[in-house]
Amino acid sequence: MFRENKHVSICLLCTIIFSLWYWYSSSFIFIRNDSIDQPIKRPLNTTFIHLNGNVKTIGNVKQMFVINLPYREDRRIGSIGLFQKLDFDAFIVPAYSIDSPEIRSRIHLTRKNSIRLVEIACWASHIQLWLEVASSPNDNTWILIFEDDIDLELSTYDILQSFPSHLWTSPDIIQLGYCGNAPGRLIYTGLQGYRLHQAKHPGCTHAYAIRSSSARKLLSFLSIPLKPIDDAIIDFVDDKQLLVYSIHPPLAIQQVNTSARRADVSPVRSRFMYQIKTWTNFIFDTWTGAEIGRQLKNSTLAQVNFVQANQWRIQHESQIWKRNLSQ
Repeated sequence: MFRENKHVSICLLCTIIFSLWYWYSSSFIFIRNDSIDQPIKRPLNTTFIHLNGNVKTIGNVKQMFVINLPYREDRRIGSIGLFQKLDFDAFIVPAYSIDSPEIRSRIHLTRKNSIRLVEIACWASHIQLWLEVASSPNDNTWILIFEDDIDLELSTYDILQSFPSHLWTSPDIIQLGYCGNAPGRLIYTGLQGYRLHQAKHPGCTHAYAIRSSSARKLLSFLSIPLKPIDDAIIDFVDDKQLLVYSIHPPLAIQQVNTSARRADVSPVRSRFMYQIKTWTNFIFDTWTGAEIGRQLKNSTLAQVNFVQANQWRIQHESQIWKRNLSQ
């Protein structure tokens, strides 16, 4: 009886260890895969959800895109309500997840490089839109790219419109939000005291404008993802290969994310881990002299009718957005 119980205990212990290992390694996968990397392509227009707003251009920006995982209806509802409240003409584009074939084919990159599958999925989700704008024959075509977990200042349109056209001719990227980015050289002060600075440490990709010539440059730099996309951009800024401006205080902030769903583009596994990350970022931001912008002056999300946004979503979704993509 003792021997039998011992075997049961050993089996149970092994099961627990394996479960813990699988949970931890879901984003750090080190298995053999000799397949050829599947190419990242421009998103198909037929997969877009079009939020047909009256604001179709902002400054030099001609199009706006929101990256969203199809199974994340909660974030999609928020994005729909957000952009409808601002009356922005925007397109919701399906994001890549760690289960996308294009991402799984690059699993070999996680073996020797400081990158996880979830970060490769983030890279691919942005790369597809860089390919979109890079196809423009005009070197100065700008698009705005948003991730689906943001809130925007209600006066975002007016602030961006207050920046003169010539300010769009120099930078490669203009960030609406920032993380750990101390303001560098002051470029311009616009409406309501919003300032445009040269970015020193632009460590976020949740809301930014990028132009076609810059997208082509970044596509050549980042054809193979070897580190998280925002870390790579910081390196290019440090090496003076990329010029980034950031808006202070921020026009965009990221919302608290406590999702434990493993296929999120940028997952945080628990509220406890989120708090640790938040405090770590706060200490780093303070040490580097970054402005701490955790809240907007006038939140757009606070004024969104989420019931109405969900009703619109149900009426207008089709194709992949209607599939059951639960993980």
